[in-house]
Amino acid sequence: MKGVILIKLEQQTKTLNEFLNIKDIEDNYLTTLDGQVILFMKVFPINTDLFSEEELENKMDSMSVEFSTEQYPYSIFIIPRKVDIEDFVNEQQDLKRELQDDVSIQIVEKRIICTHELVADKNIIENEFYLCIWEKDGENAKEKLIKRANNWKQRFNKCEFETQILNKTDSILMIKSFTIPEFARKEDTDYRDNIVKIRRRFARV
Repeated sequence: MKGVILIKLEQQTKTLNEFLNIKDIEDNYLTTLDGQVILFMKVFPINTDLFSEEELENKMDSMSVEFSTEQYPYSIFIIPRKVDIEDFVNEQQDLKRELQDDVSIQIVEKRIICTHELVADKNIIENEFYLCIWEKDGENAKEKLIKRANNWKQRFNKCEFETQILNKTDSILMIKSFTIPEFARKEDTDYRDNIVKIRRRFARV
């Protein structure tokens, strides 16, 4: 990712790469100007609203165990995005072309219309979750990172979470989310309904 945007900071002109501390992005790895190698993983969310209280507590316990055993530094961050219905609508359009009876076609058409109406003119967002791990640049740094990433994938899998190691293209798109946010934060926006709250019941004494 070459820096072609110039940013004026404290009377100094910096490239975008310098501003973001990015030296290079190659394959699954981002190298920083201050000598770190970073790897990003996307963690696909699950709907906890469908869990019973017991299932939710079991999920929290299992995740606590898996995270507490990690011996190396990591960061987790969340990027809010506007809900993208394009894939769902395309899927319904393909289904409609395969149907033969009028009743089924009308059902699919109404489903598409309702989906558009649901998100039209509304700030409906969905959160994307990412895990960031890093090593000091040097011999075997990338090998150590991919080993740690695969270890994380196994632990997330035990907790029934799907994960994906970001490649070069996905990493660039994710970084652009910080520099060109899709979801504009406005003073009158109410975020309370968009924050996931997990309430844990304490055992009675």
